[in-house]
Amino acid sequence: MNHPLEEILRNILVEREKPAFCIAGTHYSYAELGACIANIQQQIQSKGLEGNCNIGILTYDDLQTYASVFAILFSGHTFVPINPLHPKSRNESILEQAEIRVLLSSKMEEEADAFSSTSTMVIKTNLPADTSSVPAFIEQEPDRNAYILFTSGSTGVPKGVPLTIENLESFLSAFFDLGFDIESGDRFIQMFDMTFDLSIMSYMAPLCIGACVYTVPFDGIKYMQVYQLMEEHEITFALLVPSIITHLRPYFGEIHLEKMKYSLFCGEALYEDVTLEWAKCIPNAELLNVYGPTEATIFCTTYPINREGGNKSLNGILCIGQEMNHMKAEIFNDEGKPADAMEKGELCLHGDQVTPGYWKNDQKNKEAFFI
Repeated sequence: MNHPLEEILRNILVEREKPAFCIAGTHYSYAELGACIANIQQQIQSKGLEGNCNIGILTYDDLQTYASVFAILFSGHTFVPINPLHPKSRNESILEQAEIRVLLSSKMEEEADAFSSTSTMVIKTNLPADTSSVPAFIEQEPDRNAYILFTSGSTGVPKGVPLTIENLESFLSAFFDLGFDIESGDRFIQMFDMTFDLSIMSYMAPLCIGACVYTVPFDGIKYMQVYQLMEEHEITFALLVPSIITHLRPYFGEIHLEKMKYSLFCGEALYEDVTLEWAKCIPNAELLNVYGPTEATIFCTTYPINREGGNKSLNGILCIGQEMNHMKAEIFNDEGKPADAMEKGELCLHGDQVTPGYWKNDQKNKEAFFI
């Protein structure tokens, strides 16, 4: 595969009639996605931004929000997703820390008042787009930031985790190196808040191969929305948090998803008992437990689950597996030495997916990073 972002652009230009997204029951083609990206790029360019700027995105379940991600990336800037439903004080802290002066929103009328007290300029992204328009694409410098995600941190103050173009493309390359049998006809579910890093795999990986992304609506009960979407659209690839199947467990007898090819879990401890029960609902799928902190770009270890049992587990919790390509995981004991088998210790990660450091937080960098 070429550079993943270039692959996404190629699909936008070549696979124009194929569906790229299905949002709230409506399919949008790669041509429509490309036109929306080009339209947003023009608006960004009109602001005269110089260099690599941090640009905020108010995240909604619509095509314009996803197009904004690529309009920013393809233009050589850094995107910062912001959930408009989060507390105003939290979002204002993110705007201030990331020095965001331009904010993209598909619902400008609803959000103008919320940010009127800041110096941030809100750009409306839901303007009509010419479907013949195609995005511009500048060379992607590997060491520039692709995006910054803000996590709560132990103090409750949002802390920024910047991930570079190299981090992102290393993850996507390692993801495809896992050997999934997927192609443009596959259907991926995207169940995550876009401020949560697992969302990035859920929409970028399918776009790399010309597949379609099915997003979970904001309203309703999430675990039921996820199941309905998987059933109605015969989803073939699903990355879920384990709590989804825990909530669905009472309905396992009614669930039969024959088209599912891959079922991945991340974000929480995964219990073997419920996973093996879930396996009966997806008789033709491979199951994997994957793990990784935001700081190591989405996930960086994988463990294939045997649906017949006999998996590595402790206290019923499944193993997180082994490192993906270009990553290394080591466990150190309290003396700072490599831990022995069955000895407790701290998991340390290094490799091409690891962030260069927290955003303007020297104290946190001193605590978290070491040579």
